[in-house]
Order: sequence, then structure tokens, then C-alpha cells
Amino acid sequence: MSIIWLLYGKIFALFLFGCFFTSFGIDHSFGLTESVGLFGEINSVDLILNDVWIEPENPKNGESVSIHGSVYNAGIIPTGEVSDAVTVAYIVNGEIVKVELLENILPGMENGMHISSGPSFDAFSGNYIVTVIINYHDTLSHLRDNVENNIVQKIFKIGDVRPSLITSEIYQQYDDKIGKQQVTIHGELSNLFEEKLSDREIVVDIGTVLHKKIITDVNGVFSLTENIPFVNENVKVMVGLEDDSTLSTSSQNIYPIKLNEGESAVAFELIPNSNMHDFENLPYTIALFQDSYENIPKIISTNDYGLQSMMSGNVFLTVVPANHEYIAELYYEGRFLKSFQIFVKDHAVVKEDIIIPEYGQVKFRVLDNFNEPQIDVTVDNWIYSSVTSEDGMTEWIEMLPTVIPHEPYVAKATLSDGSVIWSEEFLLESGEKKIISIIKGDFIQ
Repeated sequence: MSIIWLLYGKIFALFLFGCFFTSFGIDHSFGLTESVGLFGEINSVDLILNDVWIEPENPKNGESVSIHGSVYNAGIIPTGEVSDAVTVAYIVNGEIVKVELLENILPGMENGMHISSGPSFDAFSGNYIVTVIINYHDTLSHLRDNVENNIVQKIFKIGDVRPSLITSEIYQQYDDKIGKQQVTIHGELSNLFEEKLSDREIVVDIGTVLHKKIITDVNGVFSLTENIPFVNENVKVMVGLEDDSTLSTSSQNIYPIKLNEGESAVAFELIPNSNMHDFENLPYTIALFQDSYENIPKIISTNDYGLQSMMSGNVFLTVVPANHEYIAELYYEGRFLKSFQIFVKDHAVVKEDIIIPEYGQVKFRVLDNFNEPQIDVTVDNWIYSSVTSEDGMTEWIEMLPTVIPHEPYVAKATLSDGSVIWSEEFLLESGEKKIISIIKGDFIQ
């Protein structure tokens, strides 16, 4: 077993334990059951992580913090006689801060040892989930070393934790007179109890062209309007609190689109499952209904669009009249992918992520009524075509999964004499592989 797979296994185990215990709000150590109680015998080596703590216990703001723990061997032989590569991992908020080798640990609680990560992170106000894993690379798995007593996770609260949340919206309008984008950022600051936070300093960064600080009013509201140069690329906007590490910083984009009075834009960002999917090289069709399905939709093709639409990286944008609700449907080569409903305010760009599902794979087998394979049969399905070989089988064909049950696939098989037979309707799940049989004599046209 490779170290990479072992590492993934440990991380998965950590995730399961972390989800279970944090869901019950437990902030003390867990998984201290010895293998004796589980298996009714003492293993040759059984490492038990007894406790985890941090030093200093109450660190000052910005002070370096070390992770500490105690471990002992509940087995009957030293770890060094089994493996010279037993590791320990120290993890803070899901990030590995250190992995190192453990020294040889003799059997017995009296031979337990102290372990330490050394300075691992700087203390700022907030909650820190600290996890320590011994036998991290699973070099003792053949000895039934119990994973439950190899992991300890604790939550440490440092400083005055007052979780806060920023919500913000960005509006953009092109000013023809000065040739710049007029950008307005409007938002508010509150805590998790929805109490508005006044007189707090908000830091706004617009790409590399603007760094500005503004103060929230008595209602926790802040606002900023600036003119910035127009550029033909996305400009990242970061809005956050400089002195609060517990804040979920808001990150949005200003797009290189020139919106006039009464105009807004709908943006689609393609999130593919492979590099083969992108708006520029593959034909996606977008149908936009304004306010209801009763209105004639605006039909846009991503490989053939007019002046009202544009590409920016992996984002496709189209201009629409402002202050309307839109129903959007996305299709790829006639196959329905996704629909959603949004309201678009004046001068806003509303972005929707389009996640392309993992393809499934289909192979077609053409037989006669006596189960004899049919050679050189052309099988057409959706946008793909393939020909059967001597065993009556086509090659594997990658296809989009069926998103909704009432839109199944059906394949057409054209025999060498020109006659046509059809497969039964079939559905395909994401990542699924299936063989579809087409029987000569059934569904003949």
C-alpha cells in the first residue's frame, strides 16, 4: 500500500471522527479505548494517544503556539522492533502543520512519552480545531493497532471570539464620459446573532488599483463608490475586517462588461469535471425567460453570440434588462443540464455556477434472435456514432448522465442491409458503466 493511499485513509478516518464528535459539541479528547477492551487480547504493539494540549495555554495575540501530547504503548514489545517509521501528524483547522517520526516507545504506561510539534501557528482570536494522529502513515496496521485510540481532537478557543459576518453586493456601470467603471460596494456587518456591528473598520481591496478603509454606521452598514480603469479581465474585490480572523471575507468580481443605464448581466461560470469542458470550444445553449415561462426566451449559444454577450475566462456573460426575474435553462447538444431562477438588480452581475457532472460510459452490443453478434452495425446515440466489431460490440462511449428520468437515451442501430432497429430507453448515472443490448427483430423500423 502506497504512502499516498495510507494518507488518504487516515484523512478520511479523521473526517469521520471529526464530524461525529464536533456535531455533539464535544471539545474534549476522544478515542481512548484500548485494544484490550476491543479485542480481548494485548497486541504486540498498540499505541495510545492519551491527551492533547497547547502551550501557552492562553496565548497573547500573535504569539506562537505549540501542540503537545502524551502517548504510550499498551502492547508488549517496543515500537522500534516492529517499525522504524512510525509517524505523528499535527493538524490545525484541517491543515497539516507538521509530520515527524516518533521515537522508539517501550511497552507500559510508565514508559509513556511527551510529544510536541514545536511552534506551529500564531494565535489570533478564534476557534482552533487541533488534531493529533499517531501511526499517521499506518505502518502498524498489520498489528491491529486500533485507529480509534490513535486520534485526539480538541477545540481551543483563543482570545475574545466574536464571530462576525460581512454581506456585500457589487454594482458596476460604465461611464462613457470618462471611460471608467463606476463601482459601488454596499454591505453590512453583523455577528452570528444577527446583531449589527457599528463603528467597525472595513477594508476594501479592488484588484491592485484600490485599497481603502471605511467605517460601518450605527446599523452596521457600509458603502463605497469609486471609479476604476476599465480592463479586459476580471478584477477581484475583497471585503473584510483587517483585525478579525473569524470573519468570512467576502470575495467577488468586477467583470469586463460595459453596462449602461437600466442594464444588468447574468454570468455563468462553468465548473467542469475535466479540461475538455469549456464555454468557448463546446456549444452550450442558454434559454433565458424573463419573469415567466410565458415570455419568449432569449436563446444564446456560447459559440455564436452577439454584442450583448461575452466570454471572460471561464465565465460567460450576457446583458439583460435590469430589475427582472429570470428563469435560465442550460443545454449541451440538446441535453438538459440545469435550470435556476434569479432576480437581477440594476447594474448588478449575478453569477451562477454550472457544474458539469462526471460522464458515464456506454457500450452497445447488437445481437440477432439467436444471440449471434452482428458485425459492422452503425450505432447512433445522442451525438455519438460507433460501429460494432466481430463480437457485436462497439467501443466504450462517454456520455452525459441523464439528469431527469423523463429524458432517457435511446440508440439507433443501422444494419448492413439498411434496416434500422432501436434500443430500449435507458438512463445513465454519473460515473456509471453499462452495456446496452440491441436485439435484431425488436423495435424494427
